[in-house]
Amino acid sequence: MIKVLLINLLLINFLFASPKIYNAYALTISDENGKKEHIQNKRETDSDFNGTCFVEIFVNTKYKVEMPKVTIGTAIGHFKSSKSVYKNKIKVGEIMVFKLYNIRKGYLKITIYDKLYDMKTFIK
Repeated sequence: MIKVLLINLLLINFLFASPKIYNAYALTISDENGKKEHIQNKRETDSDFNGTCFVEIFVNTKYKVEMPKVTIGTAIGHFKSSKSVYKNKIKVGEIMVFKLYNIRKGYLKITIYDKLYDMKTFIK
C-alpha cells in the first residue's frame, strides 16, 4: 500500500514538475557554404552572415523543454535537428540547430517560455 502511494506521488511530481533550464546560449553560426564561426564568447561576429545561415545552440536542462525561439534581427529560426548531450550517463542538455533565412544584421536572441537567455552576440 505504501509503495503504491509513493509511486503515485513520484509520478504526479514528475508529470507536473516544470523543467529547470539552467542556461541556453549560442555556440556557432555558419553560412550555406559551410563557413563556420564560434560565437559562444563573442560580442560581434568577424564575418558577415547575410542571406541564409545555421545557428547551433546549447540548452542546459535535464528535461524536454518547449522549442526555443531563435532570432537574428527580424529573421526567425526554423528548427532542423537536435542531439542530446550526456555526461556520466546523465543528460545535461540539448544541442539544437536552427536555419534562418534573409539575415541582414542584428542581435542573436534565444528565448524559451518567453524568458530571454542569450542576446550578447551581434551578427554582421
